[in-house]
Amino acid sequence: MAGNEALSDLPDEGAAAEMLAWAEELAKYFVLQTGEMADEAAEEFLSPYLRALRTLMRAVSHWAMETDPATRLQWWARIEESAKTLYGEQFTLPAMDEAVAQVPAGASVQQIVAFLKALIESHAPKG
Repeated sequence: MAGNEALSDLPDEGAAAEMLAWAEELAKYFVLQTGEMADEAAEEFLSPYLRALRTLMRAVSHWAMETDPATRLQWWARIEESAKTLYGEQFTLPAMDEAVAQVPAGASVQQIVAFLKALIESHAPKG
């Protein structure tokens, strides 16, 4: 996870640390589900989740640094698509404009990443 381009591209070490901790938390959740599986079955089970996790981290990273609204909207869609794999098909994000309105003016990249993590987790189905 630490070598992920989404983390190394972030200009803020705090944001990278926040994303790494989040990614590790999600990866651990899925890895723990493979405890009784044979290696091959575990790899097959984990593959879509790890791919979605890498995409989610990359999309969050780009969204946090992007200023162009049209490009940001594309990253927003990738965030939601990846989160659907990780959290379930019923996962939905609010409209991007609603989320942007909640980000404090002048927020650092680390603050934006923390906001996105909280937003995503608050919209994840419970249970």
